[in-house]
Amino acid sequence: MDNGAAANWRIVCLVTLGAFLGLSLVAFIAGILPGDLAVRQELLGPDDSLPHAVARLANQAGTWRVLLPGTVLMLLFLRAARWHWWLWCALMIGSSLIEHAVKLIVGRPRPSGFSTGFPSGHATAAATFAVLLIYLVSRERLGRPARLTLQALALVMMALVGWARIVLHAHWPTDVLGGFLLGAGCAAAGAWWESRRPDPARSGPSRGA
Repeated sequence: MDNGAAANWRIVCLVTLGAFLGLSLVAFIAGILPGDLAVRQELLGPDDSLPHAVARLANQAGTWRVLLPGTVLMLLFLRAARWHWWLWCALMIGSSLIEHAVKLIVGRPRPSGFSTGFPSGHATAAATFAVLLIYLVSRERLGRPARLTLQALALVMMALVGWARIVLHAHWPTDVLGGFLLGAGCAAAGAWWESRRPDPARSGPSRGA
């Protein structure tokens, strides 16, 4: 049990989910926000440009084609991930279910087409996975450089997915922000719960006893 870590993750959980609820309410009432148009115009470019091609590739990191193998590898290679493997799997699925439910409630259309877009499902899934990886890596006995490198890569992956969803005309910027907040909040809730539990590696009987 790590009371300091549990307190930190509690703050992250409450802040991100609170911000998500607030942004959802604003999106429901106001629809497209003024900042959405400005930020989107800054990021958009020609569909045949190199950034657009990179965005199509980065977009895959928010789909099951990347996240499912990534979750399997996380469970295989991270000892901390195997302690409560069912929780991490449930969070990946649960955050997606919440995202779909909020889409129906808010009902805000995407930039292209009439399907609902708030929050972004790709951004939600990428943020859930990234924050879970950040938490689980922090529980591993890794050197500081290796730990920080993995955590930085998780954040970069998440950011690229969000950028790609805007560049590919799939979402408004606040759709992506909402997905980030929801995914991070769900993952932080799991980290908060688990960090309050006894560490299985330390709570078991000593082999020499």
